[in-house]
Amino acid sequence: MILALIIFSICFFTTHKQVSVFSEEKQVTPWGIKKLHLQESENRGQNIKIAVLDSGINGSHEDLSGKVVNSYNALSPGKAISDESGHGTAIGGIIAANDNEIGTVGVAPDAEIYDVKVLDSMNKSNTKAVIRGIEWAINEEVDLMNMSFGLQNDIPELSNAINKAIDAGIIVVAASGNTMGLSVDYPAKYENVLSISAVNKNFQRSNMSAKGKIDYAAPGVDIYSTTSDGSYDTFSGTSFAAAYFTGILALILSDNENSKNEIRKLLKPYICDLGEKDFDPDYGEGLIILN
Repeated sequence: MILALIIFSICFFTTHKQVSVFSEEKQVTPWGIKKLHLQESENRGQNIKIAVLDSGINGSHEDLSGKVVNSYNALSPGKAISDESGHGTAIGGIIAANDNEIGTVGVAPDAEIYDVKVLDSMNKSNTKAVIRGIEWAINEEVDLMNMSFGLQNDIPELSNAINKAIDAGIIVVAASGNTMGLSVDYPAKYENVLSISAVNKNFQRSNMSAKGKIDYAAPGVDIYSTTSDGSYDTFSGTSFAAAYFTGILALILSDNENSKNEIRKLLKPYICDLGEKDFDPDYGEGLIILN
């Protein structure tokens, strides 16, 4: 069965002024890292392997130099990876941009990135390519898998592949979808996949974010990150919230790597409840703040 359009209900790239690497006088710490006190963590994602299933990552970007440990082109096996849409490079930067004197810094700058290209220049894919990417990530024994894309229909083959990853001990994080308050996209809608909604600087749900099967919320509005042309821009959408959450998990797992099957228990002390008490369809369990 062909997954005709694994479409980003995500992108909504906000076109702010792009900034050249060389015009940055100092490194910018994104608002999400500051407000969630992520820089106060003693861990930086070291020894955590993260598969980013996306449009590819520009590993030659100065702020992503050395971040990609291994890569696989699941769309065209054997061919080099190029990020034509820029989405994957933004995701990679949010998770693990280098902590240096330029540009930006990722949530977990010492995490190891496994670049898996499953989306083309139009951010579309097919079932076979996505499944190949998931199987490759399983073989690489990654700890986390970020899937910042979605569709409204349940694809049994995709569900089976994701369940294999989960059975292999991989924590799967997915964007809830930019459905404007409507239902959550798959794969985020699957029971054992962590579905992430987007919040702004005031910790309010983004209007574009899906509602319903939400597990947690994370920063996803005006997120500063890397671009595929070697510069920087700001982005909004649940894709970027998922990347934030993946980075946060890397920080927590750096100190608890053998407790991946108890991830909800590990997160509980850091939950900031938003919206209705305990679980609600806007924010799920809430926002993770490391303080």
